[in-house]
Amino acid sequence: MTPDNDRYQDDPARGTRYYGGLTHAAIRRPVGTLAIASIVIVLGLFFIGKLPVNLLPQIEYPLIRVTVNYPGVATEVMEEQVTRVLERGLSSVENLSKLSARASEGRSNVSLTFEQGVDLDVALQNTARALESTRPRLPRDIDPPRLRKWDPGEWSIWRAGFSSPTRSPRDVRDWVEQRLLPQLQSIQGVASVEAAGGQIREIEVVLDQDRLRSYQLTLRDIANQLAAENVNVAAGNITSPQFDVMARTDGRFASPDEIGNVLLSLPNSDRRIRLSEVADVRDGFREQRVFVRLNGVPATELSIYKLPEANVVDVVDEINQTVNSLDASGFIPEDIDWRATRDGAYFVRGSVEAVSSAAILGASLAMLVVLAFLGSLRKSFVIGLSIPLAILFTFALMGLGGLTLNVMSLGGLALGVGLLLDNAIVMLENISRHQQQRHQDPEQAAHEGADEVISAITAGTLTNLAAVVPFLLITGMAALVFRELILTISFAVVASLAVALTVVPMLAAQFGKVTFRSKFSDTRAYRWVDGAINALVHRYRLILGEVLSWRWPIIGGAVALFALAVLGMGRLGTEFLPQLDDGQVEVRMWLPAGTSPEQTNLASNMIEEALQSMPHVETVFAMTGGHLYGGVVSERPGFARMAVKLADAAERPELPAGLWVRQANQKLRSLDIPNAGIWIRPPRIPGLNFGASGDDMEVMIVGEDLDLMQALARELLGDLEGIEGLADLQMSRDDRMPLLNINVDRERAAALGLNVAEVGRSLRDAVTGAIPTRYSTGGEEYDIRVRLPRAVTSDPNALSQLMIAAPDGRPVQLSEVATFVLGDGPEDIERENQVRVQRITGSFNTELNDVGSIMQAIRDRVDQLGLPNNYGVIFGGQFETIEETNQEMFTVILLALFLVFVVLTVQYERLSNPVVIMAAAPLSVIGVVASLWATGTPLSAPAFLGLILLIGIVVNNAILLVEYIERAKARGLDIQAAVVEAGGIRLRPILMTTLTTVAGMLPLALGMGSGANLMQPLAIAVIGGLLSAMVLSLVLIPCLYVIVQALAQALLAFLTKNRSAAAESSPDTPTR
Repeated sequence: MTPDNDRYQDDPARGTRYYGGLTHAAIRRPVGTLAIASIVIVLGLFFIGKLPVNLLPQIEYPLIRVTVNYPGVATEVMEEQVTRVLERGLSSVENLSKLSARASEGRSNVSLTFEQGVDLDVALQNTARALESTRPRLPRDIDPPRLRKWDPGEWSIWRAGFSSPTRSPRDVRDWVEQRLLPQLQSIQGVASVEAAGGQIREIEVVLDQDRLRSYQLTLRDIANQLAAENVNVAAGNITSPQFDVMARTDGRFASPDEIGNVLLSLPNSDRRIRLSEVADVRDGFREQRVFVRLNGVPATELSIYKLPEANVVDVVDEINQTVNSLDASGFIPEDIDWRATRDGAYFVRGSVEAVSSAAILGASLAMLVVLAFLGSLRKSFVIGLSIPLAILFTFALMGLGGLTLNVMSLGGLALGVGLLLDNAIVMLENISRHQQQRHQDPEQAAHEGADEVISAITAGTLTNLAAVVPFLLITGMAALVFRELILTISFAVVASLAVALTVVPMLAAQFGKVTFRSKFSDTRAYRWVDGAINALVHRYRLILGEVLSWRWPIIGGAVALFALAVLGMGRLGTEFLPQLDDGQVEVRMWLPAGTSPEQTNLASNMIEEALQSMPHVETVFAMTGGHLYGGVVSERPGFARMAVKLADAAERPELPAGLWVRQANQKLRSLDIPNAGIWIRPPRIPGLNFGASGDDMEVMIVGEDLDLMQALARELLGDLEGIEGLADLQMSRDDRMPLLNINVDRERAAALGLNVAEVGRSLRDAVTGAIPTRYSTGGEEYDIRVRLPRAVTSDPNALSQLMIAAPDGRPVQLSEVATFVLGDGPEDIERENQVRVQRITGSFNTELNDVGSIMQAIRDRVDQLGLPNNYGVIFGGQFETIEETNQEMFTVILLALFLVFVVLTVQYERLSNPVVIMAAAPLSVIGVVASLWATGTPLSAPAFLGLILLIGIVVNNAILLVEYIERAKARGLDIQAAVVEAGGIRLRPILMTTLTTVAGMLPLALGMGSGANLMQPLAIAVIGGLLSAMVLSLVLIPCLYVIVQALAQALLAFLTKNRSAAAESSPDTPTR
């Protein structure tokens, strides 16, 4: 047998001989090893600057939206003629999971939710084909359907308000749109720049209906003639012997006065009159229905959106630099005041820096633990060098894997800092033991010391990977959010293994030759620590022998503790992710349908003043009469939305956002605003929504009768009031919308050559105005709107005198073909999987209660609701997400346990040792539940993830114990002596690896800095699980080893009919 084979013949792990050669080659070739390490360093430094920075990983939700506009059509007609047709046509799209729809006046939205993991580009193509096949069954005069992927990250990354003490709101809006907006649109990574609020300039042509009637003119006549007059027509090239020039007729309007002087042809006459005789032409602004204020001052809101793949920090930095440069250069006039109210990079940068600082601080604390245990600056330097090398190796792998720098990936790296040290510590500690206790030269100690732990280090790394790999196989919200964290931890673990098997033994061999001593080991502090550890080892050896005598009661006690922990897990409360506090609070107010813009504006003013009087409020940005989402301003009468920016969380430790929201709720509900609904949502994670609605809670009553569903929803709404932590309860748009129904007499209209569509278009032109052409001045263009006076369009009697042009040119008065009836109808009709639903939504304030307790209280109230036959309830929002996550996490835990067991079985080529080692995994549950309960932390997806990580981590200590027991037995020791010797030898490295991992994660567990609390439950769970597993493993694993070995030998003897072998192999120690 060769020397190399002889080295491995007694190794407990059969695989060592296949990868041990790499370590010995690294020890023999230090220069080559360092050269390869330098390549890793260069790659890591290269990718650090290239990795995009975001708050969360890029999340692609499997949701596609179809929007169809059919202007002027009532809600119930939209449902019948458009929404239901779309549902029937789109329900057969492949991999469709859920079909949601909303019909409202003139619009139908259909949302298609697909199975997780579906290629959304393929789904988009399938949806487009289904939509195309459905098109013939839709009304012919609808607007073309729009199809797009839904992006929950459609939030502005930068927002500012612009106002002026001297300029009118119209001039401020005009300057923002025409001068500033183009400067920002060209910034790399910017998708769109949108302005809202203020007054939009346009040329108004306000017609006198009496004069029009006297000249037998209609609004459409005026619009057509203006369009024909405001043109430039190319006449071609005019060529002569002297020149060759382009010719054109220059007919574009040069001023509003010129528009008033346009000559109009009169029907059935050669006469012509000027437009100014029948209309008032003025340079004005569009009727303002959306109002924007910043801290009570009328303003224009400017919002900037980024491209999906753009780096939010880089884009916002470029925006700030551009705006500040324009301000300093005088481009922004002195009489225009501006203030940024949202900086998307501020919280992202703060969160990333907080997690990065936690990682650095954790590494520093871990190094102090290493120094305290080893007592050598030289050895500590070797360990410390492995951290940046492994981290740079991880960055290189992240860059090659297309990952980003975000709270999750950096959190994974911060959690991995403690794990990065484990392999290096085990390797270096064993090499040092060989050098000091066996008095071997440095290289021999490096070779032989590495041999003893290569298998344990490799097995430990493989179990770490086996524990997290199943997480990459699942789908759902948790997989989308935590995928990059899992990949980063996996990369870090692989990097730590590579460094521990190569660089650490090589440096140990080289530094072992250095004769210089720091004499740190002679200091009083180290001698005290070393003495305490030696005393602990001595006491542990004495106790362990006695513990083995009580092995069955000890195992019974561990099982009882485990059962107690599992029962206690249900009392912790649950949530999906911890609530972030970036200071961004959203307030919404809605008034009954039909409320005028003036009344809505007045009520909004009252709320804004109340909000500004509250503590820690920096800005209140209000938009009344509409909302801006995804770069589109949508009008919504009776509605107001306020974005409140609070001071940084560090400046208000006594008032977190959740408690501030509670105080704001109490204050706003005390205002005297009749029939107002007020909704306040605490800060949330930007870009992370629970379903298409984005609400924390959704309860949908399913049925057909709208009135009955609304009555049931109002009853349930009253029942849900008072649940602690449940806020902002509302029914989704249940109001009846006032409608002025214009009933066209089809026979009379047909007799005059008219149809319903022509009457409807003429009426729409009268009310909203016709825009036949645009007015240009310089490089800017403005609408020319032809309309009737507001006094006419707001009075049905006056509106009935509207003149409509018949096909023969004869004007017809509207009252001749139509009658007016005032009624009402539903504002919206919502549907889920092709049936009607009435939705109740709300938000969770986790400062007051955990999500699990809130959801259980909601379920209890829903169960008490008496529902008629054929009516039911569907839960959505976090209900769906948490239930799905819990099921997936349970699957992942089972898969992780199975894969870890398989890895250990392959490594050791037997079943008994893996069974003993796997017993350490359930022990971590005891510490996880205890630590979460002690800190008041609910059981969330990060905490579940910590539990999964622990499966791979805690077995490492058991691997070390079992391997050294096997080595001691191979030297001829009986089983009890082998257990006691192995426990004494491995206690120090077990303590060191556990405490370094705990120290590395401690800053994250403390939640230091903004955004760090996302990872806090994970760190708390890992720390608690590690400590409990370490303490219990040192007692339970030796006991279980003795029992399992005895049972294995007894089973073997029974199967081979060799009873005497079983008797001889029984342990000598008595059992009590």
